[in-house]
Amino acid sequence: MALWFRRVGQLLAVGVVLAATLWPFYQVGQQQLTRAEQARIDAQPGVSRTRYQPRLDQLQQTADFSTLASSEMAGRRPGQPGSELARQFLQRRFTELGLIPAGTDGFTQRYQTDGQSDGVNFVGKINGTDPQLPAIVLTAHYDHVGVHHNRVYPGADDNASGVAAILALAAYFQTHPPRHSLIFAAVDHEEQGMHGSKQLFAGKLLDPQQLALNVNLDMLSRDTKAQLFAVGTYQHPALLPLLQSLQQDSLVALKFGHDRPAAVAGRVQDWSDASDHGIFAKEGVPFVYFGVPDHPDYHQPTDTFERVDLEFYHKVSDTILSALLLLDQADMSTLRQKNN
Repeated sequence: MALWFRRVGQLLAVGVVLAATLWPFYQVGQQQLTRAEQARIDAQPGVSRTRYQPRLDQLQQTADFSTLASSEMAGRRPGQPGSELARQFLQRRFTELGLIPAGTDGFTQRYQTDGQSDGVNFVGKINGTDPQLPAIVLTAHYDHVGVHHNRVYPGADDNASGVAAILALAAYFQTHPPRHSLIFAAVDHEEQGMHGSKQLFAGKLLDPQQLALNVNLDMLSRDTKAQLFAVGTYQHPALLPLLQSLQQDSLVALKFGHDRPAAVAGRVQDWSDASDHGIFAKEGVPFVYFGVPDHPDYHQPTDTFERVDLEFYHKVSDTILSALLLLDQADMSTLRQKNN
């Protein structure tokens, strides 16, 4: 037994020496991959135009945004009073928009979590002109950190911005019927384990086989370089030629990245499962996530509506609308086949 332990110890010592020898080479390799990936992103087209005719109701969208990010809603954390106010607001807005109720009880899907406050998803639908096509699901989480240690975390960019955007997009498609049916889901508990998006499937509200695509919106209103990332083209390359056409005539710098593994992209962050789209991916549903890079106010009490870049935000929203119009006309079945 003593001899066996001695040999194990020798092997461990050799392993430690080998790891220490190779570690600097690994570090250099990661640095090179990181620089190459960042150069690939930077080389993509920037803003190509500034003037446009707004297609979304910017006044209503801004009002929705400011309401969700208000001090009264206090960060919308499940179990806190602000969350209940946000739920009342979403119930009213889904009703005003005339969406078809698609929850388990009207627009709502209520669920319980282990050791956390109960959650509520809000789900509405617009029927497409071709009922044979699978649905496209738009998601945005409405919860945030809330009041923590007596400080309010308003969650303006994260993610009042995304929720106000799906409301504006729903209003547009009510008067411009899509080919695919569109499902609009404002989900809860993203910040605490993505329980809301998980419940869409666990509660049998959504069937992955009947979905063409998930379009997730999370953080849309702030970036000093006017960048908007479309995440998911690495996993679903058939999306790339569709969305690349937007780069040539874009109001913002639409970039493809943050979806490649460390073996390819080094230390550039991989956002492939950083928000609710990750749950759809686990269910086998293709996804594209639109969002901006982290900023100094991310998950801070300073993520307020007053710090939002509204001009950029409206251009981002219009860009996402253009993407949806392209995706709605595309053959989503081909996308699904290529990724099975």
